[in-house]
Amino acid sequence: MANTVVAPSPAASGDESEAKQAGRIRGFDGLRGIAFLLVFISHKVYFAHADSVGDIGVWLFFVLSGFLITRILARSRSEIENGSLTVYDGLRGFYVRRTARIFPPYYSLLMILAIISLFVPIDNFGPFEKTAYFLYGTNILIAASGHWIGDFGHFWSLAIEEQFYLVFAPLVLLTPRRHTAILCLAMVALGIVTKIVLELANASSVAIDVNSLVNFALIGMGGIIGLNAGRPAPKWLTGGLAQFAVLCLYMALPAAFGTWPFFWPLLGKVSAVLVGVLLFQIFKQQQSGLVTVLESAPLRNVGRVSYGAYLIHHFLHFSAIESLLQQLGVVTTPRPVQVLAELAASLILAAVSWRYVEKPIIAMAKRTTSSARSVNLPNHAP
Repeated sequence: MANTVVAPSPAASGDESEAKQAGRIRGFDGLRGIAFLLVFISHKVYFAHADSVGDIGVWLFFVLSGFLITRILARSRSEIENGSLTVYDGLRGFYVRRTARIFPPYYSLLMILAIISLFVPIDNFGPFEKTAYFLYGTNILIAASGHWIGDFGHFWSLAIEEQFYLVFAPLVLLTPRRHTAILCLAMVALGIVTKIVLELANASSVAIDVNSLVNFALIGMGGIIGLNAGRPAPKWLTGGLAQFAVLCLYMALPAAFGTWPFFWPLLGKVSAVLVGVLLFQIFKQQQSGLVTVLESAPLRNVGRVSYGAYLIHHFLHFSAIESLLQQLGVVTTPRPVQVLAELAASLILAAVSWRYVEKPIIAMAKRTTSSARSVNLPNHAP
């Protein structure tokens, strides 16, 4: 998941607020917060359509990532074409920033788990599995085994993101800017075709769920929306009421269709179109009531640390300390209390990681790429 808010194109005007011009799209952190909470609920609360609730959370992450990442790359390609950036520097800067954002907490967690495994056995953490996790191949591991892999299963979405960066970034930076949207459309078409082929081949539902190309379609769709976010739109389509209606409709889909054994696995991802509509609406109308709610401190702060919380939440189990509490006289702890404790622990640890690990490294990478960029700018002085 891309968890960094990036500057949109300089053409922001009208309802596209000063916040966007300054490099931050209001409301997007709050959407990340909602996406994380949906995934958390699906993993920690047991009910009929829990899996589909987690699905819409992950799809929200993917489409939002595509929206932001494609705009970054498209802007870099424009700079390449006007001579202010080279392809090499564009790729280098992109990968340095992505590495700084994604690698430190991910590999720190793997290192901590590796140390713990020296003293306590950890399921699904043998040499073969470790290699898959280290190389961002968790989705391939899951597809090959045909089943989810316990506490490590959620790493599949991170693998999808990394694989997309490796494929998509060079394509965009080496292709004329006018063809960027075509590349996104190609990703969507390839994903749809891949899903159809896998369905006809009777591939397992798990293998289809974690297939790279199938999920690239979601990221590519976000890219299409991001590239067209500056287009004019009527007020009735982008206003706060319309934003709220689209968000509610998307959130209601798991309750309406999430338990349908045929419909949801086959067509559920189509619902991510609603995410694209919502992102477009929010981008166009930054002062709506919904954006104000998304910008509230609780949602915004959860969204800001959502990457770290997503990484660690699956490994935190209240049952690990339940025996200690029983020795202290606490006989039973209600499940809602356990869930809230696991959520609080996830967010606290993620906040610590953000403050002392992720944020400083991101700032350092930004300084490094900015200074290298300024050094390599052509000299147009007479």
